[in-house]
Amino acid sequence: MSGPDGAYALTGGTLIDGTGAPPVANAALLVEGNKIAYAGRAEPGAVPAGTHEIRIDGKTVMPGLIDSHLHITASSGGQTGPAEYTAEARAAKFKSFLKFGVTSIMDMGANAFLDQAKADLSSGAQLGPRLWGVKFGITAPGSHPIGLGRELRLADRRGESQIMEVDTPEVGRAAVRRAASEKPDALKIYHTRTEFPGTSCFDCNLEKMKPDVLKAVVDEAHAQGLRVFCHIAWPSEAREAVEAGVDGLTHTITHAESRAQEVFDLMAEKGVLLQTTLTRVEGYFAFHLDPFLRERLRGLVPDAVLDSLALPNSIARRRNDDPAIVADARRILEIAMANVGRAHRAGVTIALGTDSGAPGHIHGAAVPREMELLHQCGLTPMQAIEAATKNAARSIGVADSLGTLEAGKLADAIVVDGDPLRDVAKIRKLALVIKDGAVLDPKGIDL
Repeated sequence: MSGPDGAYALTGGTLIDGTGAPPVANAALLVEGNKIAYAGRAEPGAVPAGTHEIRIDGKTVMPGLIDSHLHITASSGGQTGPAEYTAEARAAKFKSFLKFGVTSIMDMGANAFLDQAKADLSSGAQLGPRLWGVKFGITAPGSHPIGLGRELRLADRRGESQIMEVDTPEVGRAAVRRAASEKPDALKIYHTRTEFPGTSCFDCNLEKMKPDVLKAVVDEAHAQGLRVFCHIAWPSEAREAVEAGVDGLTHTITHAESRAQEVFDLMAEKGVLLQTTLTRVEGYFAFHLDPFLRERLRGLVPDAVLDSLALPNSIARRRNDDPAIVADARRILEIAMANVGRAHRAGVTIALGTDSGAPGHIHGAAVPREMELLHQCGLTPMQAIEAATKNAARSIGVADSLGTLEAGKLADAIVVDGDPLRDVAKIRKLALVIKDGAVLDPKGIDL
């Protein structure tokens, strides 16, 4: 859909550029190659004569959505067997992101296959979003996510452990140097004494990193040029991570509200961002909210993923059918959403992340739902859009090239029917997806 010079323009619709600026009616988005040449009002001369025009009257064009926290090697199905992990299922999963308007993702898991997946996506051998990832995780001996990895048989899926257990500053620094040698896009550390909501263990007493070990890991990572993200659950863990100098928390505080406010005030002061991941908690009882959720996603998510959710040995099904897990997850979601609201009001940068990939936490589909939950936390629709675009790009470290529709940036965008500023759920009414300048019809993407 481009003219002789490779340029085209989306005209006649409303532009939300992702910067937080007011929407622009009767706008034009001019794309040349894979870059944005102009984004603004369709003034005379804004679109060169002869440029191929795509009319989007009554629609809204905005940046492509970004999920800054997910686990791509986990299937997001029931974790029931090999059908979820075939090459065909993986290929379909990548394409399904585009069917939800997700044009960039960050794998926050310990992923041994990250480089190959990135190469396939960047070369065009695989259709899907842009991909970044951390490759390795660092934790205290025996702590999260060691138990979760055993439950999900992740070592079987990946062939080797990508989680490094450290107990002294020296061992911690060596682990960081090992990770840095493989050139990940960031480093993830786990600093928590609990595994829930990763397993049915509600009150775990796991070891967390000692203060000197935590500080050594963060300092060495920064010395190696790596940003550091930290998995936490309790206010004390979050504060320790922030004081150690991490760049972002990979979840909001889920296990308490008391003393959370002082953590968020400190995060705002230090510029530490927050990946929200509310849908990871809701996933523990999602099928109680919508018993027909599986069928509503048919054609948008790989069949192998959806079918595995209903099998007798499905981990997702087992969790959703456990009254204790469901009740505790509902309570934790209330706490988490209250704390996201506190963080937002404190001035913390909110970046959309879903933690999708765990059993029943659906890749791609979790992004519009996360935006709806952010709105329920007190963010305006515009702020929820910023969380899923500009702020998520900042979280990944690519805000200079992605996340907003501005001249010179890469051309990743979506077109939705209607006005998402009136109803953020309009994000689901996807008309077009633009990835690296290429215009795609999401309905025409076969999984």
